[in-house]
Amino acid sequence: MVEFKILEKRPDSIKFIVSGVDVPFANALRRTILSEVPTFAVDEVEFLENDSALFDEIIAHRLAMIPLTTPHERFSLDALELDDYTVTLSLEAEGPGMVYSGDLKSSDGDVKPANPNIPIVKLAEGQRLTFNAYARLGRGKDHAKWQPGFVYYKYLTKIHVSKDVPDWEELKELAERRGLPVEESDEEIVITTIKAFYLPRKFEEHMGKGIREEIVPGSFVFTVETNGELPVEEIVSIALKILMRKSDRFINELHKLAD
Repeated sequence: MVEFKILEKRPDSIKFIVSGVDVPFANALRRTILSEVPTFAVDEVEFLENDSALFDEIIAHRLAMIPLTTPHERFSLDALELDDYTVTLSLEAEGPGMVYSGDLKSSDGDVKPANPNIPIVKLAEGQRLTFNAYARLGRGKDHAKWQPGFVYYKYLTKIHVSKDVPDWEELKELAERRGLPVEESDEEIVITTIKAFYLPRKFEEHMGKGIREEIVPGSFVFTVETNGELPVEEIVSIALKILMRKSDRFINELHKLAD
């Protein structure tokens, strides 16, 4: 049975344990988050005027990498086919001054820069910049500009430290300062590594003797961070729905071949 346990939730990140799965599933979830969850990003730019020090191509690349809020409630982001809806982000600016992402005017109030303080280009006195940028839904497998964030995972492990190890109290204090769960018995302490934990060099000689690391079978600690396009919990939810839909499609194709 697959189980999820949330360890930490912040506005831009979430950490959770998923249990009852194997490495292929864990990696499939990671890859789906990075490459399959759709977001809005600038895909084409029409320049009407550019007197700045940067070429059109450089500014277009900068615009493409600006995270745009993606209204997940309005689109079926877990669908295998994407909506071809296009949003226009326009700009008309004159120097002197810095042009920021917040200066972009969107044709859709729900699709706009997630951070208004991203620099685009600095204009000198008399320099002008005018363009229309067109944002569309896309997936990270086609270009990194459509990746919704970053995700990584690790095995959930337990570090058993015998009380025969000199200075074992130091390890206990270090783990507690890191916010790691520590269980203590008469013979040992057990540190659950819900986040990365590195033993000080002085304890390395005790590995395999008084200190041993145990991998908890079928359990992984995931950390997911959002760029701002989508709420971080929606990224995980959409990725799981996409995985299920792809699995259903694969099973249906197998049944067709069997028939």
